[in-house]
Amino acid sequence: MDGNENRPAFPGPVLKVETKQSLIHLGSLDSFDITEGGKQAAGLILEYLDGGEKSSLERAIQIYEEIIPNENFGGEYTALEWLCKFFLADGSQRQDMLSQPMIDSFHRMMTDNGCDNLRTYLNYKYHYLEYGPGDHTALKARMRFLEDFILFCNPDRERWETTRDNLEKISLKEGASLADVGCGPGYYSFRFSRLVGDKGKVYAVETNPLHLKYLRDYVSRYQVPNVEVVEGSFEGIGLPEGVQVDVVYICSLYHNVYAAFTDDERDYFVGSIRRALKENGQLIIVDNDLVTEGELPYHGPYVCRDMLISQLYYYGFRLRDAFQFTPQRYLLLFDMADIPPLGQGDNDAAPADTIYVNTPSSLVRYRIIGTSTSGYTCRGKKWGRIMYEGLKENDEAKLRKAYAGFEALYPLERVGDDYTALMWFIAYRLVDEAARESMLADPFRRFYADYFAGNGFERLLQYLFYKFHLEKPDPVGGNLETNYEYSGGDFPISTLNEWNELLIFNNPNRYLWEKTEQMLDVIGIQSGETVADVGCGGGYFSWQFAKAVGPEGRVYATEINKDALSHLESFIEYSGTDRIKPVVAKMNDISLPENSLDTVFMCSMYHAVYITDIEFVKDDFIESLRRAMKADGRLVIADNAITPKGVPSYYGPGILPKLVIAQLTHYGFDLIESHALIPQRYVLIFRKNPDFVPPVKEESEQLKHAKDKFEKHL
Repeated sequence: MDGNENRPAFPGPVLKVETKQSLIHLGSLDSFDITEGGKQAAGLILEYLDGGEKSSLERAIQIYEEIIPNENFGGEYTALEWLCKFFLADGSQRQDMLSQPMIDSFHRMMTDNGCDNLRTYLNYKYHYLEYGPGDHTALKARMRFLEDFILFCNPDRERWETTRDNLEKISLKEGASLADVGCGPGYYSFRFSRLVGDKGKVYAVETNPLHLKYLRDYVSRYQVPNVEVVEGSFEGIGLPEGVQVDVVYICSLYHNVYAAFTDDERDYFVGSIRRALKENGQLIIVDNDLVTEGELPYHGPYVCRDMLISQLYYYGFRLRDAFQFTPQRYLLLFDMADIPPLGQGDNDAAPADTIYVNTPSSLVRYRIIGTSTSGYTCRGKKWGRIMYEGLKENDEAKLRKAYAGFEALYPLERVGDDYTALMWFIAYRLVDEAARESMLADPFRRFYADYFAGNGFERLLQYLFYKFHLEKPDPVGGNLETNYEYSGGDFPISTLNEWNELLIFNNPNRYLWEKTEQMLDVIGIQSGETVADVGCGGGYFSWQFAKAVGPEGRVYATEINKDALSHLESFIEYSGTDRIKPVVAKMNDISLPENSLDTVFMCSMYHAVYITDIEFVKDDFIESLRRAMKADGRLVIADNAITPKGVPSYYGPGILPKLVIAQLTHYGFDLIESHALIPQRYVLIFRKNPDFVPPVKEESEQLKHAKDKFEKHL
């Protein structure tokens, strides 16, 4: 990361992409972190809780001592081992172990009511008990709270985080005021309260109701007068009106602010930090870092610290100091400064490994809070309701009104979502029988119409009702551009998301926003080719490619989502085509024959590979692409752009194309073409470099253990 040095024409930061590693990761190892050793140790603790056999605890400790250096960095193992040691301790030792209020509180939370919370956590975390049928919303919320609580209030957190070093570098003065934003169960809040003393003040800001209850109970039980618990929101940091502090502290949260917030949400959030800080106030961010190859990453999300530094530069924060306590953890100290003008660096002309950070917009967008596929705006809800009523009442005037509403709206908000698909179904309902048959001349469209409009539009009516929350009145007096999220209710959100994806990805009207025909011309699939549609979803492009490759060609449609693949298989049977071969792929392997592919195509997928795949999973996945491609094979990436301010963005995730190009260069792919047919989407065409030799690096034991875990998960 450079600052202003030697770049007089470009006042902003410069990001270097020097390895194949992703600069940000928002997935976690939670999907495959239940290893044989971890589960065995958890079972031994449960065995002790049920029978009181202390030898079970001793065996659990032996397991933890073996696996802690190699598995689940920053996870729950050290906390569970501490509990084992506590249960084995005698009376005086236990008294010493509980001498600090925070540790005493941790003990109470885990052991009260016959260790109910500990039993619940171990049983459901390690699948000794399963949720089963029915609504488990409350239990799952409790499990999320317990997961956070055990990780963050871990009495042995020092063992992996070097907590004391963090506190020393912050250098809080007695009498200072601080806002601990996203404080969780208050691990740092209550430490700060001791540092600032009776004359100081700590605002513990949190949104989770279970964390808030714990914080308030702690303040009351241990009589902590200088901590004020604040119920925050996602709109700003949540301090009371007019309150200003010396320090805003954000731990293990800003990676979400960076990647999961919209530009408007982040502008308001960071703006609220500036408003909350005194003139000489300081912003402190602790987060998880990208680690070098061979190191075990933090068990959850990370973000390269230079991405935060470059973004906060444009919000008027200058880095004063930075500390790297472990390879997995950093602390950044910022002072406030004037907000600078936007940068002028030309990324198109920059070297492949250089990205000029020109704006406060994030380089990636991955909406993981709620579900972007089921969101809507007040304006969208209005037309959704009118369309629903028009279908139910056979009211063509209402349907025409809804069509006009969606037609005006789709270029302005949630570009690429369901508005144009809903327009297609309105047109399908309004035309006469001859015109309808013309609309259904293509078997893929007929199959699409049967799925959503069959049986009197039954499925589409359900979709409209639950997608737009039509059981609730339209919002009155609110911001018409506000996004809302479906909360589940009586209808499975997984089903709603599945329908949403099929509706938008197989949408016959997607050309209206995507310029699909021009996109297919750019890709240029030839007769006789063998093509892999990787992450094919419901098969929209698989079918387009099947028509292009002709009877001598073949399309492999690969997907890890078996429901989506099942939908495509139903279409293949329905249409009788023999050109599409569905393939169940893996996260780390496209599962296709070596040296078989002329073209690999990935639409709206590479951002997920970049943002959510652990490094070794991504490495294996891309290597499987290379193996399957012919020597002169092409890799075609169609993905969603990060649009400039004032230009409507694609409704879902996105990634700066320069990040994709820079990363794939390190995997041996040479960019040969780049196209941006609309501001929201781009197409990158790479040629496999057959002479590329990846650098060989020795794997650490930690990384080997992590890979073994993943293979067992598969």
